[in-house]
Formats: sequence, C-alpha cells, structure tokens
Amino acid sequence: MKLGEKRVWLGFLAIIIGLSAVTLTASASGDPANELKAAYIVDADTGQAVYADHAETKLPIASLSKLMTLDLVVHAVKSGQIKWTDNVPISDQVRKLAESATLSTMPMAEHDKFTVKELFAATLVGSSNSSAIALGELVGGSNAKFIQLMNKQAKCWQLEAHFVSASGLDNTDLTKYHYNLPGTSDQAQNLVSAHAITTVARHLLRDDPEVITIANQAAVKVRNYRVPTSVKILKGQSEYDATVPVDGLKTGYTAKAGACLVATFKQGGHRMIATTLGGAWQYSASANLRAQVQQQERYQRITPATIDYQIPGTSTKVKLMAKTVQRRWVNVRQPLQQTEVPVLPLKASQPNYLGKRMTVMQLRLTDPTAGTMTTVDYVTAHAHALPGPMQLATTVKTSARIQSLLPVEY
Repeated sequence: MKLGEKRVWLGFLAIIIGLSAVTLTASASGDPANELKAAYIVDADTGQAVYADHAETKLPIASLSKLMTLDLVVHAVKSGQIKWTDNVPISDQVRKLAESATLSTMPMAEHDKFTVKELFAATLVGSSNSSAIALGELVGGSNAKFIQLMNKQAKCWQLEAHFVSASGLDNTDLTKYHYNLPGTSDQAQNLVSAHAITTVARHLLRDDPEVITIANQAAVKVRNYRVPTSVKILKGQSEYDATVPVDGLKTGYTAKAGACLVATFKQGGHRMIATTLGGAWQYSASANLRAQVQQQERYQRITPATIDYQIPGTSTKVKLMAKTVQRRWVNVRQPLQQTEVPVLPLKASQPNYLGKRMTVMQLRLTDPTAGTMTTVDYVTAHAHALPGPMQLATTVKTSARIQSLLPVEY
C-alpha cells in the first residue's frame, strides 16, 4: 500500500469511527413491540449471519417446527420414497384434530383424500397441524418414528434443537389426540434455537426452491377448501410493509412460545432469512430488524487486494496479495475489527527465503454484530530473500475498526 493510499485508508477509518456506534436492537429498544427472546438473520446464499441475539438458546418455536417436517418430506420425495401425487393416509385422530376450532385451519372430512403436494401446501401456507402430522406419519411410518427422524436430522446438522412434535403443537394440545410422544412430559414442546430453525429454513429453500413460490400466496386451494396464508406481511396482506417487503415463509404462535416468525426477503440481490422468537407482537420486531439490516448492512469487498507488510522483527517490507477475494456483509455503524497474525516460519539466526505465493500473514476480521470471524491469507507476490539474523516478533497486532475502501457491490 502506498503512503497516499494509507492516508486515504486511515482517513476513511476515522470517518467510520465517527459514525454513530449505537445500533438499535430489538431487545434493547424499550418498545414492547420490539420485545424478543432471540433473533437471527442470515444470507441464505452465502451462509453469513448479519445479526444474532441469543441465537443459540433453545426456545419454544411453535409452528416454525413445520419447516423441519416439510424439509423431510422433500427429502422423501427426492429419494423416491414417496411422490408428490401420492395420496396421504389420514388417521381417525388426525381427522378429529382437523375438526378443532382452535387447532385446525383446514377440515378433513371422512372421505376426503389429499395428495402429498396438497398437504405440503396446506402445512406451509396455512400452517395446518393435521396436515403436518399426516405427512410425518407417511414419511416416518408413525408419528414417533418421524419425530426420531426430525431429531436425527437436527443432530446431523449439529443444531441446538429437540423435537417432540411434527406440527409444533405441545403436549398440552397433542395428548387429547394421542399424539404426545411416549416418555415425554405433559408440558413437553419443541425447543429449538433461532440459529437452528434458520438453518432448517435455509436447507428447505435450497432443497426445494419452489417453496418461496408456494409460500408467497394469499391462499392455496386444497380440494374444496381455501386455506389462507398465516403470513400476513406478504404483499396484498393486511400487515404488508412495502419498505421492508417479505415473500415468505412461516409464522408460529403458542402461549409458551410467543410470536415466532421466519421471514424471507431480498436485499442487494441476495436471499435473506430473518428469524425472531418469543415476540410480544407477531411482526413488529422482525420488521424493525429487517429495516436495520437494510439501512446498515452492505455487501462488499472487505480487504485490500494488496498491502505493504513489515516483516516482524525486521525493517523489511514486502508487498503481499490477498490469496482470495473476500466479500461479505459489513455493518456501516459497527465495522469489522481487524487482527494481523504473522504465520511466517522465520529463523532467527540465519537468512530467510520467502517463496512466491508463500503465506506470510493472516488478516482476521471479526463482525461485532454477529460474532463471526473471517480469515484472509496474504501471500507474497514475488520471491524474497531476507538477509541476516532477526528478532522474532511474539505479539499479535490488533488494529482499530476497519472498513473496506472499495465501493459497495450489489
């Protein structure tokens, strides 16, 4: 980096530090509409988290549980175990549950027949509890075996999650219909972290991209029934907000879980997923967090292509190149924290030789808003000889907060 470039870089850094360092968070705003127990927002394309608040804490998630059920249905279809056109067996207890005025969004009359595709849509759009349970029994062979599959998949993905229900209903509701899992308590419920259920949603979108198209509907027609969406923030719905538009995905609510939501949206051409758990209100906290991301997060290159680096313990400077181009979301109010870590295996008592494209230093960038770290290797552009003995540096240099100089890329 030339001296002029360095001055520009430091000047830009001063501007960034001068910006307000206060970021509005849902949990700290003091507004009851923003009350949450946990939140997590991720770029579904890259997997980068842009916001996290108690994201690893296992909490009740109510009907968000259906996302795992739906993904396992997709797996079963892809593996050839079932077909979208297959009729789904409906047990007497499931039909009884479908008659409930409080727990059902779609009736299942005695002679009604439904395909996998129809119940999939009813589960996703209308949050049909009876449809979710029926699909689970089809895929797993029984309710209990399907829940085993849910927990097995969660373990495979290393999620903070434990399931006792395919629908998200807890045992206080399921016991009446004999769908409480044997060996569980009267109050048992699904406990899943915000990070975990967001990961499930990300898998579902990747496994079946049509999910967004299905979810982004005011209602679906299942045989003779019209099943309205439970997501009232879609375009055309009563709670739609054009400033932070949403095109899916799933709501959840029980008295124990509070208001839960997984919302999908686009920003800068990227598919984003925002999860909020334990809300006092259904949509407000999520909308404010999405607005915060919209205002403060920019997708851009995060490191310079080349830097002039002084070899620790010497007065020698070499030009280093970033081994890979790193782009990610960066918060304009809480820039990345930079740490330089020397990785050069120098010999103190004799001359050293640096080969071309040898890794000399790692730049570690920590995102204070999400708690994640990115490592960028810097390598030599050319071979270098470092004459004479040297005093090896034993400390790690940590800079102030830093922000890319390059333009934002959308």
